Amino acid sequence: MPLTSLRFLALCIGLSIAIPIALLVLWRRAPRNSRWAIPVFLIGVLLAQATAISSVAVSVNRDYGFYPTWSSLWGTPTAPPVVVAGARLGLGAVVGTRRRVLPLTGGSASDIGRYDRITLKGTQSGISQTVMTWLPPQYHDRRYAKTRFPVVMVLGGAEVHIPTVVDRLNFAVTASQEIRSGRVAPFVAVFPEINVAMPVETECTDYPGGPQAFTWLNQDVRNWATSTLRITPDGRRWSVMGWSTGGYCAALLHLREPARFGSAASVEGYYNPGPDPSTGNLGQLLKQYPTLAHDSSPTWLLQHQPPLRVHLLVMSSNTDPQSYPQALAFLKREQNVPGVQPYIVQNLGHSLDAYQAVVAPILNWMAAVSDL
Repeated sequence: MPLTSLRFLALCIGLSIAIPIALLVLWRRAPRNSRWAIPVFLIGVLLAQATAISSVAVSVNRDYGFYPTWSSLWGTPTAPPVVVAGARLGLGAVVGTRRRVLPLTGGSASDIGRYDRITLKGTQSGISQTVMTWLPPQYHDRRYAKTRFPVVMVLGGAEVHIPTVVDRLNFAVTASQEIRSGRVAPFVAVFPEINVAMPVETECTDYPGGPQAFTWLNQDVRNWATSTLRITPDGRRWSVMGWSTGGYCAALLHLREPARFGSAASVEGYYNPGPDPSTGNLGQLLKQYPTLAHDSSPTWLLQHQPPLRVHLLVMSSNTDPQSYPQALAFLKREQNVPGVQPYIVQNLGHSLDAYQAVVAPILNWMAAVSDL
């Protein structure tokens, strides 16, 4: 029985109603002197609570598509490579170019690099938040001592803090495997927090008179990284990927600042700001300031101020009710814009597991379009 089917939801609801009724009937009829009466009754109560919770969980899962299949619930699925259509990369070309990577001069061949974590006080935004970095094994290899590494900025989602994203993505293992395979050049990853003003979800937007969330990512984090790490300042070799709200932010960074972020992958994201009770007074501000509304909309930017070179990967899944309709609408609207690349993967839910599944294909795509 499919996990998101109406029949399975009806079964859960039916059990959550039937079990308490059965317990009541059995309790009235059970002999009072039986030593099994109380243990069986307690087990029945726990089972009734479990079915009630399951009913709520299944209903929420049907609405939001976190786990569309049983296999996605029990394990992380795999995603196919990105197939690029268009002359820039060759018709029907599969991303994944072999490139020469020098063997490490020290350490284990299975070295997966290292993470560092700081609390950054943004000089432009005034925001003080966590930034994590991943340095590949080659970063400390003497033969790469003069190399300025390309960069991937990795964003999470609303209310999902960046240490959780780093842990769930298994990013270091995946990235180091892609580097060792020669499909991706050695690069540095920067993981900035996007939940910078909780409980308000800022949508990576500069609120007039409020949190400067876009400035935090675009200026503070990027400027700190280029001044502290041995990385390239060339925006053509800076890429950004993000999931859900982070996917919206990734698209926004690339389309607003193409000279600073040469490519972006929006993983199950959206393409217009979505003000709701969690975003504070964002809806009112977007109505009050038309320029803010335009600058906060990847859709508007692509239609009215398209970069000279667009490299935007639009990733979604047919079983993700949160992003799939918006992704299809966006792709249909922008189908004639060179560089807007669809990447639809079957049977992935709206979850960090889905994000993890597409990290390797996205890194391969970035290697092709931004010399990663």
